[in-house]
Amino acid sequence: MRIDGYRCWGALALIACAAGCAGNGDGLNANGQPITAGSSPTGTVTADLQSIEENVFTPICSKCHIGASAPEGLELDAAHAYDDLVGVPSVEEPNLDRVNPGNPDLSYMVLKIEGAAGIEGAQMPFGETPLPQSTIDAIRQWISNGAPNVPAAAAAAEARGFAVKSFVPLDKSIVNAPLKRILVAFTHELDASLINETTLTLERIGGPEVDADSAMTAPGAERILVSGAPAEHNPAVLLITPGTPLGSGVYRVTLRGSGGGALADLNARTLGSDISFVFTVEPAP
Repeated sequence: MRIDGYRCWGALALIACAAGCAGNGDGLNANGQPITAGSSPTGTVTADLQSIEENVFTPICSKCHIGASAPEGLELDAAHAYDDLVGVPSVEEPNLDRVNPGNPDLSYMVLKIEGAAGIEGAQMPFGETPLPQSTIDAIRQWISNGAPNVPAAAAAAEARGFAVKSFVPLDKSIVNAPLKRILVAFTHELDASLINETTLTLERIGGPEVDADSAMTAPGAERILVSGAPAEHNPAVLLITPGTPLGSGVYRVTLRGSGGGALADLNARTLGSDISFVFTVEPAP
């Protein structure tokens, strides 16, 4: 199965599983059908990544989408699904991301499982009963919440007050150039008036050879001009857009969370301390 929905017998169903099993035949029987049929989640799906992985990605999609032979390099096992989905352009519709945090209506995998007008190929899962509306609703809600890379810990995060829930790219992760957007998901709606060059900084620390751990505290070699704003449909997600797409190098994002004018939610609760994360951008393959 694949989120971008190439024509194939991938009746494995899941959110992003947009059509088709591995091109090498893995996961298919002699007739080209999935070895294990069925498109229903294995349990009640809630609006968090852990539930979606445990009930849809792992038992359904990863039968085909796993390992080096995964179609289009889309691996949907728990170790890879998030990085291969969130903020990654669709192959069929490059103007849409597979998962666009905060925007389920602009997430191609949602359009595929809903059978929306304008998609390539058939509604997913192909040839099977569509996913239950309750499952689709849970997936949409997860995306509306910013597609956070966390388990069902939202309640615990809320109890902590205003905090960062997730980053895209992930801390110390490696992504391919060009990187056009960075996202930070918070537990509460962000006060947009506090987003400025003193509370949000992006620095290029050096080339890809720089160690990510040392980059966390290294002096910034080059400050990158960025703009920041809450996502249109989810003001708890901060969208960070570099002036130009990021090329090869190691980058550090810092959010100022203490002192006067620090980032805060609408109730003036600040992060309490500065938050930084680093990531490496490598040349496109």
